Amino acid sequence: IANKISLAMKDDSLYLDADLSLQKLASVTGISANYISQTLNQTLNSNFFDFVNRWRVEAAKPLIIENQDTVLNIALDVGFNARSSFYKAFKRETGLTPSEFRKRSAE
Repeated sequence: IANKISLAMKDDSLYLDADLSLQKLASVTGISANYISQTLNQTLNSNFFDFVNRWRVEAAKPLIIENQDTVLNIALDVGFNARSSFYKAFKRETGLTPSEFRKRSAE
């Protein structure tokens, strides 16, 4: 189940959907929302939102390094609804703010 969920996220870029919900993921994968939630918790040690945000942060990293756009635009492009939630998720995943990450990658 974990592989099927990850493949759906990767192949269909579901994480880019700002309105992605557990129910939408269940519909796309054909796996019940309860099984998805249980798998994320037990196998990947993550809840649904952290799992999706991890995908979004990974998608944002190369865009931040390219330094072609504002952090807010990148956050919106990868599926976040607000700059604050992007900063919080990014810092949790990388230990750095997006600006710090950009600066370090330029060094």
